[in-house]
Amino acid sequence: MDFSNAKGRAKPLPTAKPLPTDASFKFTETQIAGIGHVNSFGLIYRDFMIHTQSTTKSLTTANGVFAIMLAIGGIILNIITKKLTLRQCGLIGSCIFSTGSFLTILISNTNHLPFTFGVLQGIGFGILVPVCYSTLNLLFTTKRTTVMSIIKSLQGIILMWYPQVIKQTLSVYGFRGTLLIIFGISLHTFPGMLLMKTENKDTGKRLRTAKNIEIETDKQIKLELLNNDEQKQQILSDNGTEYKTSKKNRFHFLEVLNLRCLKDPVYCNICVGQSFMNFSDLTFFILQPMLLFQYGYDKAQVATCITIGTGADVAGRLALAMISGATHINTRLLYYVATLLTLVVRLVLLQIHEFIWVAAITAVLGILRAWIHIASPLVISNHVTHEDFAGAYALFMLAAGVVNLTCSPFIGMIKDSYEDYVPAFYALSASCLPCLIMWPIELVSRRK
Repeated sequence: MDFSNAKGRAKPLPTAKPLPTDASFKFTETQIAGIGHVNSFGLIYRDFMIHTQSTTKSLTTANGVFAIMLAIGGIILNIITKKLTLRQCGLIGSCIFSTGSFLTILISNTNHLPFTFGVLQGIGFGILVPVCYSTLNLLFTTKRTTVMSIIKSLQGIILMWYPQVIKQTLSVYGFRGTLLIIFGISLHTFPGMLLMKTENKDTGKRLRTAKNIEIETDKQIKLELLNNDEQKQQILSDNGTEYKTSKKNRFHFLEVLNLRCLKDPVYCNICVGQSFMNFSDLTFFILQPMLLFQYGYDKAQVATCITIGTGADVAGRLALAMISGATHINTRLLYYVATLLTLVVRLVLLQIHEFIWVAAITAVLGILRAWIHIASPLVISNHVTHEDFAGAYALFMLAAGVVNLTCSPFIGMIKDSYEDYVPAFYALSASCLPCLIMWPIELVSRRK
């Protein structure tokens, strides 16, 4: 199965600077400080949910709101980069994200999470993520899979110990003390953004130069009209201003979101498939600790399973980095195969309860998740041009957010209705099907 699309693939830039080591580190630091604790949501909030008699729906709703706000954060970034540098935008995102992290400490039940975690942290992280990816996309035109694998591996090595740390902090400092520590970690996004290498300054200069040329040209036209006929100039000026204003208002939103990408059916198919898989993956790993608690595991066993999954994630990233360094990998085919295997392995997980087998299956899911996460932005990057990547990725984030916001409460309702996590996990597994069904249909239609 060949999903390659040479026609839509991004054109190489004339030059490509090597990525500085500190930029790689700050990319990793920002990602970890952002939502490194998400996989441990079950560990953090389980006792709190029982104490406050909160429902699973509020937790899944917070996840859905976070996803849509992640997309809105990307759109906000696309707007404010017209006036500010990427670094300044990143610092704004850090402020919003840290505010949400601090307010989470003060919640009295999980019904507050859709605002503190969903809205504030979602928008903040939605601004931070494209800044990181845009930096890598600017600096690398080749070996992107290798670079992304290495960076994600560094991130995974640290995240591997997150569940064990969370378990210890909960026992020593309690629920709110743990949230306070997470807030302190979120403050590391500030140095991450301050030291991030960007090329936005040069881009800004080019944009300002082009704008100045347009202004000067407009002045010359007006002077010529004045010399020819003052009354005629007034009429043309009024009509021209009205036309320009109308046209600007009409197409400003299209420019921000880069909606012309929606004219590409292949891109739309990529967005739909990845959006449902993004929802399925994120919600699955957030609720997996709850499923393991339902199986009768204690906190130590649950933390061990999460750690094993994260460790396997790291191994998958390192393996992919070595493989992609030796040979070319079709990232879209990789994404498809990983999605197919994920569906099969999840169904197996729901049939077994022994700790050793659950741990082994979790490890396999960790490897597959690594491949999906690495391939996801690269599938879009390889299909669109470099100039369209930011808008195209923002559109994908918006689509993923809409799917998450729509479907996440439904997953929580299934669990609360059946009082069992297993039916909810079957529904999450079924969310892999849009990608698995629609992508081959696209391939067949393109070959006709």
